Amino acid sequence: MRKQLPDLAVTGAVALVVLGPLLLGSGFWLVGDMVFVPDQPWKPAWLGLDGALPRAVPMDALVSLASYVIPGALVQKALLLGGFLAGGLGVARLVREQAWFARAAAITLFCWNPWVHERLLIGQWAILLGYLLLPWVALAALRLRRDPRDPGNLAPAAIVLVLSGVCSPSSGVMAVGVLAVLGLTRDRRGWWRVALVAVVANLPWLVPALTADAVRVSTDGVFAGFAARAESGAGTLASLLSLGGIWKTSILAGERTSAVLVLLSCLLSIAALGGLWRGAPDRVRWLGLGGAALVLALLPTVGPGAALLEGLGSAVPGVALLRDSHRFLAPLGLVLAVGVAHAVTLVRAQVRPGRGALWSGVALLVVAPVLLLPSLAWGGGGEIQRSSYPRAWADVADIVGPDDVTVVLPWAGSYRGFDWNHRRAVLDPAPRFLPGTVLVDDSVRLTDIVVPPEDPRVVAVSRALDQADPAAALREQGVRWVLVEEGMGAVDTPDAPVRYDAGGLTLLDLAADGPVATGETDVRPGMARWQEILVAFGHGLAFLLLLVAVTWILRPGSNGRHTT
Repeated sequence: MRKQLPDLAVTGAVALVVLGPLLLGSGFWLVGDMVFVPDQPWKPAWLGLDGALPRAVPMDALVSLASYVIPGALVQKALLLGGFLAGGLGVARLVREQAWFARAAAITLFCWNPWVHERLLIGQWAILLGYLLLPWVALAALRLRRDPRDPGNLAPAAIVLVLSGVCSPSSGVMAVGVLAVLGLTRDRRGWWRVALVAVVANLPWLVPALTADAVRVSTDGVFAGFAARAESGAGTLASLLSLGGIWKTSILAGERTSAVLVLLSCLLSIAALGGLWRGAPDRVRWLGLGGAALVLALLPTVGPGAALLEGLGSAVPGVALLRDSHRFLAPLGLVLAVGVAHAVTLVRAQVRPGRGALWSGVALLVVAPVLLLPSLAWGGGGEIQRSSYPRAWADVADIVGPDDVTVVLPWAGSYRGFDWNHRRAVLDPAPRFLPGTVLVDDSVRLTDIVVPPEDPRVVAVSRALDQADPAAALREQGVRWVLVEEGMGAVDTPDAPVRYDAGGLTLLDLAADGPVATGETDVRPGMARWQEILVAFGHGLAFLLLLVAVTWILRPGSNGRHTT
């Protein structure tokens, strides 16, 4: 335990410096896709029972359950802080044979890099948590490879695969890839066990994705639109090699636009890869993992790569869920973290009397990630400020019923810039704040293309809003409420009585002027019984797998055998 104290200290310090404004104050971080609310109501949609693509299944279900016990602001703090602690301590355990300063270098590089900065500022907190679980996936893979015929060695792998799949579909896919590259051996008899565990662990999102046959997923231009970008004159490859290059250039750190700093970051990556090559016992596997991640992130940017992926997405619609290929650069961060620990150890081995100056090289490798990216400190250099919801949001939530359908205006994309949130773009909180079914235009507006809606219910609402009498058309579709969010420009609203108007929100009651359809409509589609059974079965199997794996590890006499 004493050996782990430096790891905990370094990880805690990194987490505090990054998350300090959130941890030390009240309110929420609301930015990009990062949306937390004070009390997230329970909905079948959180389990994928609404027929929509399962982008946050089952993570939204867990957040909803947690917010019944503790306030949503504390849920956000706990998840982000817990994720950073898990990531730092996990990567330190992965290189535990190294000295404390080498482990510190691994922690710093893994938790403080452009990939983390960009995912945090784009608000993809669940994908960030999946990344921070990767060291534990690697630990489970190394244990599995030691004796693949022992079924008990699958228990740690099952746990981390389930947790990764909970974070997001892409996190689940990445975890399976890391486990396969680092854990599988030439003995193919164990492959089917790993494959079965991997599939079961990801059933909570796989089953809803496969049964949502009414969903339209556009692939036209999306892979190119979400492809990695060159942040500076150093080029796209240099950005990716240094763990940057996200497609959303508006959230880039200022230092990442400097070719000099990007190239210096590349030197750090090269030093880490050199340390991996010279010091790691499994260097081929580690380098193969890092190379695969780099190629996958680079693919849409090279020649016909985007067209190839679009063609694949047209044939297999679910592939479009993975359109942001830059996120799959995450395993390279793990590879570089392991490599920099070995690089530090190699430099330390050269320190002899008269060569004490090499200690400065050791120190530089430890702090280099921070020096090269100071903008990650204190909430992205102060970019992410805390916010609190106006009272009006809770008032509207008290009016809307759990069986009601609400349409949110303006009908122009799903991101909002509220005054109370410092005009920072954030995914509309209404679907998570209000009970019932809440529909927002889910089209995505990029710089040069607009990705059309993928939810057929949204398409039906769009048709209704285009009618001569949109209020009547919406009632025919089963819509009870129209919520107008003010401050986003002029909005054409249906003609209906105002039920609530305060705090930047106006709630229109369509039922006041006529009956609202209660049966199945395009906006309120029914889900076949067999689909509900399959989705529930998928969740049940994954939970059972997690329960069996935890029980196996915690059984009497297993403590000594289940260390990795």
